[in-house]
Amino acid sequence: MHRHLLHALIVLLFLLTAGLLAAAQQEQKPEPKQEEKKTAPPPMSVSARLAAAKTAFLKKAGSGDRIAYDVVSSTLEGWGRFTLVNTPEKADIIVEVFSTGEAETAVTSSVGPSRETGRMEQSTRSSRQISTAEIKLTVSDAKTKVPLWTGIEHPKSALKKKDRENNEVEAAERLVSKFHDLVEPPPRQ
Repeated sequence: MHRHLLHALIVLLFLLTAGLLAAAQQEQKPEPKQEEKKTAPPPMSVSARLAAAKTAFLKKAGSGDRIAYDVVSSTLEGWGRFTLVNTPEKADIIVEVFSTGEAETAVTSSVGPSRETGRMEQSTRSSRQISTAEIKLTVSDAKTKVPLWTGIEHPKSALKKKDRENNEVEAAERLVSKFHDLVEPPPRQ
């Protein structure tokens, strides 16, 4: 009986030693690498995205003339904050300039019988479509197409073409100034 007990004790001791050795080896072995989880970077704030942007693609949209587009283009170039690129794929942001033209006055002339006299008379009528010129500047992330900022200005109406053009330039300048102040806030006084 002693022999069986001794034999059982030796086997138990052997198993215990083997278990301890196996555990020690397991601790020394690095765990097999699990597939690294692909985590998306935390979302950036609008100001952080704009601050990180270095290149911009300028895009014209709308039915208006090129005045607002040209003002935005030259102002962005003069600012020097963004390098203007020729394709959206090379850009960090897309700056879209949307403008509509101011309604024109239409004058029509017709000849027909007068309601009062019944004789053939020429009548002239002028009409003006009711619409307001609008300039909209939309800045979007070039990769995600998510709009980051939008501003709208309505140029003052004017009868003379030169005055209308000057008002459009001023409205476009106000828009770019608002965008500039968002990206690079003016110092507090």
